[in-house]
Amino acid sequence: MTQSHLVLDPGADLPADPREPMTDKQAATLRQLTDETGEEFDMALTKREAARRIAYLEELAK
Repeated sequence: MTQSHLVLDPGADLPADPREPMTDKQAATLRQLTDETGEEFDMALTKREAARRIAYLEELAK
């Protein structure tokens, strides 16, 4: 009988840091969408907040 060993990465199971700042790509997308919609641009958003704001602004821009 053989025994297999499963190696787990402890960091892989952790959720993303909710305070992680938005990416440069998200900032550029938000800047473009806020310019198009007349909404306020907020550079202090986190990745999660930016993703939600982008989705909202994309709907608003339609």
